[in-house]
Amino acid sequence: MQAVILMAACGADDYEFENKYRCNFFFDCSIHAGTDIQSCVNPMSSGLFCMVWQQSVDGIRHIKTQLYKQQTKDLPITTAIELRQPCILGASNGLVIGCSTLNSGELFAFDRQCPNCIGIGSSNALEWTTNGLHLKCPKCERTYDLNNNGFIVSGEKGDKLMRYRASFSGTILVVGN
Repeated sequence: MQAVILMAACGADDYEFENKYRCNFFFDCSIHAGTDIQSCVNPMSSGLFCMVWQQSVDGIRHIKTQLYKQQTKDLPITTAIELRQPCILGASNGLVIGCSTLNSGELFAFDRQCPNCIGIGSSNALEWTTNGLHLKCPKCERTYDLNNNGFIVSGEKGDKLMRYRASFSGTILVVGN
């Protein structure tokens, strides 16, 4: 009886989303209007992706964002509601968030860490390449397609990008596992 229950509890989505590395990101677009993040979670801007990471500066949490071929933007996190939310950005403090043009504007949140190099003891933040729809690992040189579920488009075979659950209510973005 237990085996049947365990099997029934495992849905297809259980294998789609990353659970090995913690992720908990809460972002209020009503507090930070007009940001790169707000642009990327809008299904009308599908095909636009944004890198997101955090950094502490003088004891204040800052969210850093970057669009393809754009300057890094800095968003200090200072409101009480934001400060109460833990901020854990996956395997190595980085996410890539946006809506796919191939999946009817579906919102994606990928880990910025190369899933094929993480097990070899190094942190390899993926970098923009091509047109802002691909990320490349500087170590193994695999290239991943953000628009197509994070699958490898060039380089050796391996795992696709690690994906986290993401939802956007119109003002609040939540990414996590």
